[in-house]
Amino acid sequence: MINQEVKGTLAKLLATENLTVEHRKVSTACFDVDKRLLILPIWKTASNTVYDLLVGHEVGHALYTPNDPFGDAPQAFVNVIEDARIERLMKETYPGLRKSFFDGYAELWNEDFFGVKHEELETLPLIDRINLYFKGNRSMPFQEDEQHWVDRVSTTKTFQDVVDLANEMYGHAKKIEDAKPKFDEMEDLLDQLEDAMYEEDGEGKEGEEIEREIDMKNQDSNGETKPTPSSDSSDTNSSEDTQPLDTTRPNGIGGNQMTSSHDETKSITEEALAESIETLVDEDAREWVYLTLPQVNLEKIVVPHDKIQEDLRYFFYGQAFTDKEALDHYMENVDYAANHYEKYKKGAQKSVNYLLKQFEMRKSADEYKRAATSKTGVINTNTLYKYKLTDDIFKKVTIVPEGKNHGLVMYLDWSGSMNHVLLDTIKQVFNLVWFCRKAQIPFRVYAFQSGYSYGGYGETKMHQGITPKVNSIAFDNSFKLFEFFSSRQNKRSLEESMRLLYTQAFAMNGYRLRYCQEYGLGGTPLAEAMLCTRKIVAELKRVEGVTKVNVVSLTDGESNPMSYMRELTEDDGYYYRQDDYRICSIQHSHGKVFFLRDPETGYTRKLNSSPYETTQTLVSYMREITDYNWVGIRICSKGELMRLVRSITFEQDFADQIDKEWKKNKFAIIKKKAGFTESFYIPDRGTGYGTEDLEVKTKGEVATKAELQRAFKKHMGSKMTNKTILNAFIEQIA
Repeated sequence: MINQEVKGTLAKLLATENLTVEHRKVSTACFDVDKRLLILPIWKTASNTVYDLLVGHEVGHALYTPNDPFGDAPQAFVNVIEDARIERLMKETYPGLRKSFFDGYAELWNEDFFGVKHEELETLPLIDRINLYFKGNRSMPFQEDEQHWVDRVSTTKTFQDVVDLANEMYGHAKKIEDAKPKFDEMEDLLDQLEDAMYEEDGEGKEGEEIEREIDMKNQDSNGETKPTPSSDSSDTNSSEDTQPLDTTRPNGIGGNQMTSSHDETKSITEEALAESIETLVDEDAREWVYLTLPQVNLEKIVVPHDKIQEDLRYFFYGQAFTDKEALDHYMENVDYAANHYEKYKKGAQKSVNYLLKQFEMRKSADEYKRAATSKTGVINTNTLYKYKLTDDIFKKVTIVPEGKNHGLVMYLDWSGSMNHVLLDTIKQVFNLVWFCRKAQIPFRVYAFQSGYSYGGYGETKMHQGITPKVNSIAFDNSFKLFEFFSSRQNKRSLEESMRLLYTQAFAMNGYRLRYCQEYGLGGTPLAEAMLCTRKIVAELKRVEGVTKVNVVSLTDGESNPMSYMRELTEDDGYYYRQDDYRICSIQHSHGKVFFLRDPETGYTRKLNSSPYETTQTLVSYMREITDYNWVGIRICSKGELMRLVRSITFEQDFADQIDKEWKKNKFAIIKKKAGFTESFYIPDRGTGYGTEDLEVKTKGEVATKAELQRAFKKHMGSKMTNKTILNAFIEQIA
């Protein structure tokens, strides 16, 4: 099956410009010169060769045919001559297209796309023979006095040359057509003569009178007699009867054109080719919809860290109590959560130091690998005594190229399904924050969340953080990015933000406290978060001066289904509308095929509407249009992992490899196939273990040997698992 997306990319490459290429449910290709939009039909039965021919031809029009009027010039004549001009220019610019054009037209000829395969070629109108000649049939017959027209078609340089030549050729064709005998009138008169010759009752015109009428009709405007076919049908052996009409030509007009039944002022092949190409179109194809990435206003999407800090501080420490006992009880629980955080922080430093050590080692190794040593040309006096044995007596200098400044953007899933692993997940996030702080890596940590956006039954509102545009990705109105942490915070502010967030997560796990509803869990708008990344990274680079950015996503599930905006129609009701747009779910838009197009790079890719593959499709798309390192951390069970593997590939060997890796290491790593540069799949149980103190469950006052062994094995196993994951993660960002 032909990959039509690839053919669209081919068109862009041939055009050598940021040309927009779209496949639509149209019968013929066309090009919008002003919008630089090339529209191609959704061809079904076209072969790969014919597809290349059609794409190359249409790109030729896009490059060389201006959007200029051509007055009264006949369109068919202009089309034929212009086709010859633009295809000649395309073959000169891209010699590799010569074979595609030759083989493609040969295939169309064999399939009789020109509609003249069984015609006598020499009787075709001149414009048709020229059309066939320049479309690959070099054996086309031309008379001596016609060759100059062929030569002129082959030397047209501008579109105006084409228009002028089309007018001249049309005038020539009209003279030929006007000079042809009027066969219809002659046949009527001959029928009348025949009837009169065999009429016995004497009615009707006499034979001589009819003959005189025929002679009068055969005279031209100058009184000269036009050539007529012989009326003596009784002499069947006469050579004159088997010869064509007299080709005596006034004003250089004639040849077989004088006897042709075809209209010289029309093009048979041009019309036939256009109609035949329409048969290649897939009439049952689904509508192709090209979606653009939205223009994002981060100020209306991101909740800054200082506001979050202020809100959480007020919620946990600013509430008023009339009862001192109730206040004391409440503060006791708040302090319990804070102490729990301090305990974790103290135990996590070993893991953080381990991260830092691995990062510095890998960074140093990379610098050593990139170092270059060269001779200076200055003699090293300490090695001068070796001059008879070696030429290596010069001083050397080692140059280490300046490394890239790293930056990290982390997205944390703040959905309801994260509740059972939220506290453990936050611990891992804290490890990365402390690591970045010590390694002096600029960072931003965001949580993505969305709640229920329905203001009424079935009504969806447009997010204020994006600019409404037809066929643009839509954001749910409740989508938020919580900026929990930033490297722009000082040590004291960062510490307070981490303690407050830990308390919030502690409360959401049901430990003794109520949590702040404003920062509660919701949906999984991972797609929306990914689409905000370029703006976030651009701001990070501007403020922090980083050159290499690592984008980390930590989630336990797939992204919410995506939506897009389209224009309202008369059939649209009140629901799911916003101003002049209707918000439609991509997942539920049956009968359509969706493509994502980046307005900055022009990169276009098919969007899988399946909700189980939204994350993979979108992240891989973003990876292609950016230079970031995309790292995914997925919290899941083994069963969920294997389902994800089967959605990626049907290769049993790959599935067996992942299964073996999970059993051995208690986690798995997939490179690129899952969308991210590298995806880490970690178990949804015990995510935060390994930094806590050794916990021993005892049945009595004294732990037994077996209890100690089980506790130690669990503790060390979790520590080694975490270290292995951290090693792989550091390898990515270092």
